[in-house]
Amino acid sequence: MPTPAKPLLQRLRERLPGQRPSRPVVEERPQDPLLLAGQQLREARESRGLGLRQLALDTRISTAVLEALERGWRDRLPEAAYLRTMLPLLEQHLELPGGSLDGVLPPEQDRHHGRRRDTVLLRFTPGSIDVFTTWQGTVLYAVLCGGLIYGLNLQQRQLAAQGLHVLRPIPPLSAEQSDRADLEDADRAILGAYPDLRPLGKAAAGQGLQRLRRETSQNRPDLALGLLRLELARPTRVSLRSERGVETQLPAVQGSLSLPVLPPFSLRLEPPPPAGSVRWNGQPLAPAAAADPGAVAATPQGQAQFLYPPPAAAAPPRPRP
Repeated sequence: MPTPAKPLLQRLRERLPGQRPSRPVVEERPQDPLLLAGQQLREARESRGLGLRQLALDTRISTAVLEALERGWRDRLPEAAYLRTMLPLLEQHLELPGGSLDGVLPPEQDRHHGRRRDTVLLRFTPGSIDVFTTWQGTVLYAVLCGGLIYGLNLQQRQLAAQGLHVLRPIPPLSAEQSDRADLEDADRAILGAYPDLRPLGKAAAGQGLQRLRRETSQNRPDLALGLLRLELARPTRVSLRSERGVETQLPAVQGSLSLPVLPPFSLRLEPPPPAGSVRWNGQPLAPAAAADPGAVAATPQGQAQFLYPPPAAAAPPRPRP
């Protein structure tokens, strides 16, 4: 298509001396509001002598987000919903006018176009629903809640029909009913009928010890429980030790002392008492090293030892042929 010819008057003006060709007017592009807001944020931070790390600690905003705001890196900024909560914190901490950093936010028209474009391009799936912000999410959430409540109600009814669940709460028992229930407790009835099921209770009642004593007295009458009686005319140190693990130490005993003892046992007296001072079940007990049953034999340390049952006497040596 041929270009239209210039008017004659315009061509004459261009040829006249002193006339300069007209230059097209260059329109200045408006600066990006994100860069302006970032510059303002950086100047306010530097004027207060704060670093990015310190500002991040004070405002609980990450250093990467603060750096993206100051440098105008829009692709590294979070979503607009998060920016709307961060900007007032920065304005309040740096004492900036309210709304001075709103240039960081994307324009409202771009957000609407972007959202509409996303909704057109994306396919409707349950995973792409934004719950509580779209009607699809609200409907899906309501359907899920209704299904869960219905399923729980159906399960409870089935349990009640099988006798595994009670729909009405069980009232508490009164004091009289509670006492009656304790008396009629099935466990106590079973334990009463079969006392062998409570071995600890039987041991606490002493049945085991009584049975042991009874069996011991039947098999070994000399090892049955007996009474040890001491008649001490002067202060005497008494040391009684049983092979069953019982040990008794009395530093100074004078007078009459009676002790129930389960033999075998060993008795030491310091100083040695006179003969007949130690009696076992009413019978005098002789010292262990005494040749004569009525004599008192003292050890070199000034002690007398009594053993029960007494050790068997050694058999006399046979004469040589």
